[in-house]
Parts: sequence; structure tokens; C-alpha cells
Amino acid sequence: MAENGSVKTARKLVPLRPGMFRMPGAVGDPVHLLAVRCRSCGETFFPKRVFCANCSGGDMEDVELPDRGEIQTFTIVRQQLPGSAMEPPYAIVRVAVEGGVSVQTVIPACESVRIGTPVEFIAGRIMDDEAGDTVVSFIARPLAGKPG
Repeated sequence: MAENGSVKTARKLVPLRPGMFRMPGAVGDPVHLLAVRCRSCGETFFPKRVFCANCSGGDMEDVELPDRGEIQTFTIVRQQLPGSAMEPPYAIVRVAVEGGVSVQTVIPACESVRIGTPVEFIAGRIMDDEAGDTVVSFIARPLAGKPG
């Protein structure tokens, strides 16, 4: 119970953009990104798309990407962008995931990253919505004990 005698309800997690990843149980838990693979040519795309950019085919199947990858490139943001929920400094990173897919995301509160650093995708708190629920998106977290 809360101090005023009312029952405190647990906040639920809601995705910033539905359908991009499998919802985890808690902030900080690993997430698997949801992508599509073309049945005609085998190319995989994230985020999902209806038609293949490689062969123009429309026979796409849902696939789940691994929860880990490696930083291909990055930039450090040190200035607050208008309308951004992210507080600097943070890194915008491009992560290579198994299967040839490249994913862009962020590493919050990060001053030092390196190309080649292994990362995992986790659920990161973005903000609380009007209902008091926690809005989450996928972010990257450098793996412990690795350079970065």
C-alpha cells in the first residue's frame, strides 16, 4: 500500500514503437528484435517491410534476430536535440547482427565506445506515459569485460 492508503499498481512496460522487438519482463532485460526474411532471395530486413529491397519479392517471413551484435560505427551526441527523450552524452551506434542485418540504436550515458565492441540489445526506459506506464525501446549495452 502507498502511504495514503491507496493500493499502488505496478507499472507495465509499453513499447515506444510496437512490433520492433519481443517485449521483455523488465527494463534491462535482453530483447530480440523482430525482422522479416525474404523467402525468394533470403535477405533479412529490420525494421520489418512488406517488399524485399533486394529482389522486390513480397513473400516475407517473420524472423527473430539474436540479442547481440558488434558495433560497426558510432557517433557521440553531446548536445540535447530538440524534442529528444535522450539526455547527452549518448552514442548513436550501428550494430552488425548475425545474418547480415545492421541495426541503429543508442547507448545511453556513454562517452567511450569502439568499433568492434560486442553489445547486447536490452529494453531501455525512454519515459513514462500519461497513464504512468514505462515506455521502453531497444538500446545497446556493451558486454561486460569487453573493450568499449
